[in-house]
Amino acid sequence: MRIQKDDVGKFVALGGTFLTHQTETDTNYRWPDLWIVPDEAIVHENEAIKIPQRTEKVKPGAELTAVIGDHLWQASEQEAWEGIKGFTISNDVTASGDWPGWSDPAHGVITGVGYKLFPTFSPLLSEGIERGEQSAYDDLHVEVTVDGETAVSGTTAQLAFSIPELVSFASQITELHENDVVALGDPGNPSRFLDDAESVTCEIEGIGSLTNPVKRL
Repeated sequence: MRIQKDDVGKFVALGGTFLTHQTETDTNYRWPDLWIVPDEAIVHENEAIKIPQRTEKVKPGAELTAVIGDHLWQASEQEAWEGIKGFTISNDVTASGDWPGWSDPAHGVITGVGYKLFPTFSPLLSEGIERGEQSAYDDLHVEVTVDGETAVSGTTAQLAFSIPELVSFASQITELHENDVVALGDPGNPSRFLDDAESVTCEIEGIGSLTNPVKRL
């Protein structure tokens, strides 16, 4: 299944979906965070992630990503699952340093602001697989390597919400259409940043591998 960035109508990103990420940020999510990724943030494999000046502590995040096949609006969990035509991988690149962090440093955790929305900060694998049985995604190994060194190692068994829950939740807020994608979150807590890296690879068992060079502007 081919996924071309020019064909992606809407890139919906969800955060705080893994129990490990909630532990990392010392939060207890009632439901995920949601934001819309701008078109210029989407690049495919082998295209450079370009890190702007002033940004630091740039984190990678391998995310199982649902590719939507039907119109979904305020869908039930069953409708949401049936509306997924396949899965691919995205990388939720996040500049976690002071710039462009919270406008008020004392504010609570808010995701989806500028530090995730830079151009090239949402790589998306252009190859996907068709949806299988739901149980096939219950315990997939998720790994990020930075310059060949493991930076994240987790599993989809650590998700705090089911895949149908996550896509249903997204559809409660924004209409989903064929070829939209919904990134379902990452395990978090990487041991390596991308600030001085040369390349990053996100791999999810049974889905594929997404590799991008890294360039500091």
